[in-house]
Amino acid sequence: MKNFSIGLNVLLLVAVVVLYILHFAGNTKTGNESEGVKVVNPEAKIVYINMDTLLSNYTQSRELNEAFLKKIEKYKTDMNVKMKSLVKRQEEYQRKLENNGFVTRESANQEYYDIVLESQNMERLKQETQESILREQNEINKKLYDVIIAFLKEYNKDKGYSLILSTTLGGTVFYAEDGFDITQDILKQLNAQYKKK
Repeated sequence: MKNFSIGLNVLLLVAVVVLYILHFAGNTKTGNESEGVKVVNPEAKIVYINMDTLLSNYTQSRELNEAFLKKIEKYKTDMNVKMKSLVKRQEEYQRKLENNGFVTRESANQEYYDIVLESQNMERLKQETQESILREQNEINKKLYDVIIAFLKEYNKDKGYSLILSTTLGGTVFYAEDGFDITQDILKQLNAQYKKK
């Protein structure tokens, strides 16, 4: 039994040595290639732009968004005025109804239907305005996107980056060494370009 145990240990030792030799001596591939990942371009230059910083400090973006916010504020003010008018009309109708202020039942019904119609029109106007606001926001975003992409194409002719990423707070870039964030350079040049226009 003791000989069997010694023989088994020797056999296991030989198997471990063979596996060691096969694994380390016979493998000439890099670590990435052995895992199925091939390095396409080890010289690739990758940078990123923080879009939150860029859009909040880019003059054209600020101007477009300020004008947009003024439109939204005007819309809210107009809707509040119309809503107060409708509420006042509803309260007057209720008061007249309780005090028998209508000459005929038909005039009471007509006033009720007019109020219902005005309320429906208000809801439709609200929906249409919200859709219009959403369209306008999308147009602003597209305009800014087009300007930034066109600028980056020109900018990258001199820089020769392989990849320019975009990130936001809580986005995909959690950490990067110094020198990968080109936001301030892009921002400075975009603002200078916009000022010329």
